[in-house]
Amino acid sequence: MKKNKHGALIPFHDRRVINDLLAKNNIAKIDIEKIVNIDSTNIQPAIWVKLANRIKEKYDHYDGFVVTHGTDTMAYSACAISFALRNLNKPIVFTGSQKPVYDIASDAINNLLNAVVLATYDIAEVCILFGRKIIRGNRATKISESSLDAFDSPHSELLGEIAMDISLSGNCRKRDKKEKLIFLPRFDNKVIVTQLFPGLTAQLLNYLLEFTFKGIVLEAFGPGNVPDRLISFISGARQRNIPVIILSQCHLGITKMDLYEVGKNALTAGAIPANDMTVEAAVTKLMWILAQTNDLTKIRKTFNTDLAGEVTI
Repeated sequence: MKKNKHGALIPFHDRRVINDLLAKNNIAKIDIEKIVNIDSTNIQPAIWVKLANRIKEKYDHYDGFVVTHGTDTMAYSACAISFALRNLNKPIVFTGSQKPVYDIASDAINNLLNAVVLATYDIAEVCILFGRKIIRGNRATKISESSLDAFDSPHSELLGEIAMDISLSGNCRKRDKKEKLIFLPRFDNKVIVTQLFPGLTAQLLNYLLEFTFKGIVLEAFGPGNVPDRLISFISGARQRNIPVIILSQCHLGITKMDLYEVGKNALTAGAIPANDMTVEAAVTKLMWILAQTNDLTKIRKTFNTDLAGEVTI
C-alpha cells in the first residue's frame, strides 16, 4: 500500500520494490507475478480461484511460492488455498505488512524476506508468516488492526517462530514428493455468518431461509449453546437441506455441544459443530464443500473431516 494525496492507504504495484529488496539478499531465484492489485477488503472467491489456478500452472516449476496479501482477509485466502490445493509437497507462504513499505520502520521488509527464506525450507504447508509467527494458514485469525504481530493461532501450535533465525516446530509438515496434489479450486459464496445475541428471534433468522443461501454459520454462545427459541430455525434449515454450522463466539472457544442441554438440542435439530475451527476456516471450508455437493449428508461428513489440518477432530 501507499498513501494517496489525502493520506489514505491505497493499493499500488511496483515490482522494483520487491526486486530491490531481494537483490541485496542471495536467498533464492525469484520470479514476480501480479495476480491482482486491490485492497484485500475487496477479495472475492473468484480471486482465490485465479490464484489457485496460477499456482497450479506454475507448481512444477518452483520449489515454493510467496503470496503478498493485505492483512484484512489474508486468513480467509490462506484457508481457501489450503482447500483448493491439498496434499502439497512444497510451501505456499502468505505474508504482508501492517505498515507500508516506504514508511519508517515498516515491517514489510522483514516479513517479505523471511517469507522468501521460509519458502526455501523443507515444509509442505499453506502458511502465514507475519511478525514473529509462522502459522498454518487455515488455523490463523487476525487479532489486531495495528500490532506488528497481527495474527494468532488460537487452537493450534505455531508452525514456527522467528528470532535470529527461523525455528520450525514438530507440527510442520515436510515435503513428500510421493504426495499427489489434489486440485479443486471451486467455491460457492452463497454463505452467511450471523452472531447470536440475546433477543435474536427465530422469525428473524427464518428470513435467511427465504433467500438463496446454501449454508449458514452461527456464532453461538459459550461452547456452542443455542437458545431454545432458535431450535426451530435449525430444524427448518435441515428440512431445506441447508447446513447450519455452529461456532463459539469466544476467541479461544471450542464447540462442545453435548455439554449443555441447549447445545444438545441444537445438535439433535441438525446443527453441525465446527469444533476448534476459526471462523475463516469454517466459512471457506463450507464454501468449498458447497461447490462440490448439495447433499446434506455428504456436507456434514466432509465438514467433520480434517482436510488440510484446519480442525482437530
